[in-house]
Amino acid sequence: MTESNRQWHDLTWEEKREERFRRWLSPPGVTFADSAAESRYKERVNRFIRAIKLQESDRVPVILPVGSYPAYYAGVTLHDIMYDYEELRRAWLKFMDEFELDTFSAPMLTFPGKVLEAVGNNLQKWPGHGLPLNVSMSQFVENEYMMADEYDDYLQDPLEYYLRRYLPRAWDVFKPFRELDANLAAYDLPFRILAMCTRPDFRTAFRTLSDAAEEYMRWWKVVDEIRNKIISSGIPSIRGSMATAPFDHFGDTLRGTKGIFSDMYRQPDKLLHAMDEIIPRTIRRLIDSAGIMSCPLVLIPLHKGDDTFMSVQQFMTYYWPPLRKLLLAMIGEGFVPYLFAEGKYNTRLELINDLPRGTVLWHFDQTDMFNAKKILGNNACIAGNIPSSMLCTGKPAAIKARCLELIEVCGKGGGYILTGGAGIDKGDPDNLRAMTEAARECGSV
Repeated sequence: MTESNRQWHDLTWEEKREERFRRWLSPPGVTFADSAAESRYKERVNRFIRAIKLQESDRVPVILPVGSYPAYYAGVTLHDIMYDYEELRRAWLKFMDEFELDTFSAPMLTFPGKVLEAVGNNLQKWPGHGLPLNVSMSQFVENEYMMADEYDDYLQDPLEYYLRRYLPRAWDVFKPFRELDANLAAYDLPFRILAMCTRPDFRTAFRTLSDAAEEYMRWWKVVDEIRNKIISSGIPSIRGSMATAPFDHFGDTLRGTKGIFSDMYRQPDKLLHAMDEIIPRTIRRLIDSAGIMSCPLVLIPLHKGDDTFMSVQQFMTYYWPPLRKLLLAMIGEGFVPYLFAEGKYNTRLELINDLPRGTVLWHFDQTDMFNAKKILGNNACIAGNIPSSMLCTGKPAAIKARCLELIEVCGKGGGYILTGGAGIDKGDPDNLRAMTEAARECGSV
């Protein structure tokens, strides 16, 4: 509801977005450490809002490209923080206290290793579980967790499909759920469930889930504490909810790369129909979660749309049209799509420049940033793209020079956020400090 007491559905998308921006600026339930912290918070959020709206500010905002880097900086490993939540807290708070930050996120994607082990997670390898203890990145295990002939089953009843098909393949703990009977009368269902619960495999599954849930909540308590500490100190998050491109929704954890590219040739109509069908469901989920996250930006990692994965014709048939429908629906609800274009989007720039002005944020990984500014700069906010290799192995002077060049060209006229091409897990901390130094020195361009 707005001050004029109009209903939400009566508002224009611009009015809805302003309401979400106001919530971002004054997050409900947050108690700032002091008035100075609140002032810093609003200043930083306004810097990002102005960039999204393609407006100039006192300087370009900066997103330090850190994934699990706080662990490295604190002298511990990814394995340490996945299994020791005190070390997780110490690492994140140390990084927060010792770097100048425009934005920072809690370690919500650094999942607890004990939980992953307990449930038999087949989707990932992580340190000590399929990978050496000293590695600093987890790995996704791609597979066909949804079969080629199961699109209709998935669309007809996603919850039933997840419980009986997907989860038993993805998490071992759910294997007994394959035998759930979805064709029961209401009066019979409770008794059938009670009967199933007498089976040893179901009892074991429920005990495992209960124990894993308690462990998950111990981890989440620390993550939530870190999140509150970050915000209360005056540092906003620039990531609210998350979503996936319709193509990636099926191509990542369901069909896999091999499966979905086969579908493009063997059952293209089925694939196109399925992608259209999940768009309204995605929007409903985002609306339902909007009350939890004060930030209106929705992170959308783009995994399979880059120059090397598919041709331009395939991109314009399978990837961009359903993604564009999703983006327009999100914009219509006042959200700001935050598109992380992984890989190269050099041949895509002209194609993706057909969204309303000042409505999305494009974060480019290996795309030519100067060409991106030339093509998209008058229409969309762009972010990127100091090479991760440079941040990991380069020298601060070289980093600073690259930042100054990006700010001078891409920051001209507003609509630019300085960040890396992708997150880093190791490297010289002075390389990160060089980024904020460059932004401070440049000021408004």
